[in-house]
Amino acid sequence: MKKNAFIAISFLFLASQSSFAGTKTLVEYGVVQRSQVMAETNGQYHPLRTVAAGALGGVIGHQFGNGKGKTAMTVAGAAAGAGASRYHQSTQQAPHKVDLLIKTNSGATIDVVQNYDGSLVFNPGDKVRILTRGSDTTVDKSL
Repeated sequence: MKKNAFIAISFLFLASQSSFAGTKTLVEYGVVQRSQVMAETNGQYHPLRTVAAGALGGVIGHQFGNGKGKTAMTVAGAAAGAGASRYHQSTQQAPHKVDLLIKTNSGATIDVVQNYDGSLVFNPGDKVRILTRGSDTTVDKSL
């Protein structure tokens, strides 16, 4: 009997109105002081791709020059291929973020890092709206 009463009270507690309360969003306005797009380094490089690109660059470089020049071109081609592969992997695989330094209308200066959306570009002097839901803060343009 006590067990059933405990279950019933627990169910009422979980179904109470306070457990279904909505989330509050804090809205602030401010002006962008600095905006910087950056690539997030996630460290997901594929060494086999880099080695393959280096080998291909070496084969292409080997087609040029004579004697020691041929050796130099082979090494240069291998280095260029590996470097290009590494650069391509770092820019293509990493998600881009935008770092915004904002002075709010209340006088505080805040720094917000959010996902970069190419259709929404921030420039210094832009008026923005800052939305904070719990620990999540996003910024968009203010009208």
